[in-house]
Amino acid sequence: MKVCVIGCGAVARRAHIPVFQSIPGVEVASVVDTNESLAKQVSKEFGIKEYYTDYRRALRDDITLASICTPSFTHAEIAIQAAKLGKHVLVEKPLAMNVKEAKEVLNAVNHSNVQLCVVFNYRMVPAVQQVHERVRSGNISRIVSMVATSHTQFPISWTRSTWLYHYGGALDDFGPHIIDLLLWLNPSKLETVSAVGGDFTGDFGFISHIYVAMRFHDTSLAVADISWLTDLFTVSIDVHGTAGRIFCDIKDNYHFETHGQVDSPIAELASATRKSISKLKGIFTGEFFKGGIQYHSQTITKYVTAIEKNQKPPMSGEEALIVTAVLEGAKRSLNTRSALHIDDVLREEMSDR
Repeated sequence: MKVCVIGCGAVARRAHIPVFQSIPGVEVASVVDTNESLAKQVSKEFGIKEYYTDYRRALRDDITLASICTPSFTHAEIAIQAAKLGKHVLVEKPLAMNVKEAKEVLNAVNHSNVQLCVVFNYRMVPAVQQVHERVRSGNISRIVSMVATSHTQFPISWTRSTWLYHYGGALDDFGPHIIDLLLWLNPSKLETVSAVGGDFTGDFGFISHIYVAMRFHDTSLAVADISWLTDLFTVSIDVHGTAGRIFCDIKDNYHFETHGQVDSPIAELASATRKSISKLKGIFTGEFFKGGIQYHSQTITKYVTAIEKNQKPPMSGEEALIVTAVLEGAKRSLNTRSALHIDDVLREEMSDR
């Protein structure tokens, strides 16, 4: 299998390229970046034969898979072109900037009979996997509510690029991950989405803090608290059911489960001890410092296997479409100050800003 990695930023260099090169039978045949010196540097660093500044030229080569690591607003365009040329597509989140674009990607993929996978790598966090198994197996019975927190730092703390400072802001940054996890954990069909918040100061011109509320067919609820304002990196999900509760600290790869008992100092101490041991283990192994990017390996490896065996991808385009619809519905709700039915959002595309 030959792969073209499009975009030579950090996620390509730290995850996509080394992971693909570690898989037997997979060759990274080319890299692409509009910055020619960066594309040349990366091709030399990783021993890749070809580099391009125009992804269209690269896609004309004999490659099997296009791995898209470019800014979000370019994802749909590149994915559509790759699919039309018969290439399988791996794309970083979000799939697209709106429902209209996402549908166009899915249409191109389905028409060309190629596979599409969107990188929702936080599903691969071991603690999240365990919570998913416990929730789906009925350990806390019927879900009542889910509360997710995603407080991340302004992009200026980790990148000099400015493309993230568009209207979607914080919502389009880490929001796709946390929304995807809420949808993935809850087996019920999503019905409505609403939101409050937006531009906290009124001067930014983009969403810096937002609450996204979702209601499901079984009447369960989910809320995502997404912010760039607290100068933290806190990512967690608290799932409450009719027979128990599961809390998952995603950043620290830790979860605990309770079933109706009243918390005691001893129970709290035991929980804190387990979390400390888990964090210390991560520090000693180095995993704690790698962050979410370490979970790209499982996502990419599973996707390669899915292509080779003609199986379903680990994260599908259809799932990514619903995530995109939630993000778009949340933005529209900020303007209308009302809840929107998700089916209506999927039918109607928000006008360009």
